[in-house]
Amino acid sequence: MPGQTLPLKDIKPIVAVPDHSLWLLTALVAVGILLLGLLLFWLLKRRRNGGDPKRTEALKRLQALDFSDTKSAVYDFSLLGHFVATPETMPTFRALLAELEPYKYQKSVPALDTALETRLRDFIKEARRG
Repeated sequence: MPGQTLPLKDIKPIVAVPDHSLWLLTALVAVGILLLGLLLFWLLKRRRNGGDPKRTEALKRLQALDFSDTKSAVYDFSLLGHFVATPETMPTFRALLAELEPYKYQKSVPALDTALETRLRDFIKEARRG
């Protein structure tokens, strides 16, 4: 019958579906802010306590270098300088290492050149500031 409509029996009435996405987004943002705050607190506390303990110890030992013992000073500077060198001072550090090569690997070495010793001390002062 063309003009007659039959009642639909399979279709259920509209049901409200709870939408928790706003609560989930709010919780996610809150957790992110909390984690960011904890990270910032940890970084500030670490910086206030002197930063990286390896760097701090290396700086102390570099400042106490005895340049009268050339061979020991050169080896200690070569080893400890890696801990205090920053990306900005790394080219200077590499240049100093290249200049220190003649003072290594020999049984007896001459005293450090005064200009080289001054540059080493300047590098240590720069590392202390940075």
